Amino acid sequence: MCSLSAANAKFCLDFFRELSKRKRNENIFFSPLSLSAAFGMVVLGARGNTLQQIEKVALIGKLMPTMKLLFSCLKCEEAGGVHSQFQALLAAVSEPRPGCSLTIASRLFGEITYPFFQQYLDTTKKFYRAELEPVNFKHTEEAAREKINFWVENETKGKIKDLFATGLIDPSTVLVLVNAIYFKGKWAVEFKKEDTKESYFQLNKNERRTVQMMFQEGYFNMAIIQELKMKVLELPYFNNELSMFILLPEVVCEDFTGLEQLECNLTYEKLAGWTSSARMQQLRVKVYLPQFKMEESYILNKTLQDMGVMNVFDWGKADLSGISRKDGLVVSKVIQKSFVEVNEEGTEAVGAMGLVVVPLCHPVSYEFKADHPFLFFIRHNPTNTILFFGRYYSP
Repeated sequence: MCSLSAANAKFCLDFFRELSKRKRNENIFFSPLSLSAAFGMVVLGARGNTLQQIEKVALIGKLMPTMKLLFSCLKCEEAGGVHSQFQALLAAVSEPRPGCSLTIASRLFGEITYPFFQQYLDTTKKFYRAELEPVNFKHTEEAAREKINFWVENETKGKIKDLFATGLIDPSTVLVLVNAIYFKGKWAVEFKKEDTKESYFQLNKNERRTVQMMFQEGYFNMAIIQELKMKVLELPYFNNELSMFILLPEVVCEDFTGLEQLECNLTYEKLAGWTSSARMQQLRVKVYLPQFKMEESYILNKTLQDMGVMNVFDWGKADLSGISRKDGLVVSKVIQKSFVEVNEEGTEAVGAMGLVVVPLCHPVSYEFKADHPFLFFIRHNPTNTILFFGRYYSP
């Protein structure tokens, strides 16, 4: 039985690596869980060579073993298999909780002239809480575009608008896979607004920009990774089910921030070790973190093709006959748009951080100053699942 959280995390890091090749020195933010869950719906309908390619992508390039792990997990049919795991996981992370707003919206929009199997529709609805919705791309592509955008905007409480710009949907479109993710959480321990000051964010030695820098001092889980000259900090959200982890390199040189070295050394095994309870210690820390808001949108076809998922995009090779009996069905677009907002908002730490015994002597206070580029991810702690992953490079 494969581990969904481990497969998702490995997929996340490989996907980030591929995306980084096209987004050097840029902000990045995406949801690996939502993307892999949406592709789980595609796997449910894949047959023949398309499914075989998904099973055998490990043969193509060094990145492919993680894709094989992820999609071979998605293929398993036994009771309690990964589709059932997704069903339980999506229910767990989407459950309403005080202080957090988390929306994961996934849907397949298919050309109305294609007869979709009811069994497929029932299965995607059962396991992924998503439906395949027929739309008329062929004759009314603009109305279809507006319908998709309205659905996304509604699911994300108005935060994500116009996912599809004019021209992205055309009459040749057959199937569009959409992910829209919105997250806003209150910290377990708030940053006081009166402590937020204007400060500088150093992109490199010669370039800096102004940010609103939040501050608080308290006890947080932190790891100091000496071999990479890096610190890892955990900032829990209200009720501690969700946490943001920040990976902050210390080096800032002429054209080098230390982020390149960190990204080159980032693997699932190392990340799991750095954020493990054995490595993290509860320390008194002065935390400086910029306010930031990120809204990122990606067309992911090329990135996924470079990772070995090719046939599903190819008109001559795609076999999605588990979705429809009609020939010619392919995945035309894979688009993800994500939104995250980080500010001072939070609740008083009444029982949220656990009991801390403070020594009588003045404790050593460490500094965690995120005033230069860093990586971050948001994790669902009960399942150890990475929900979102990002790079904050520039305000």
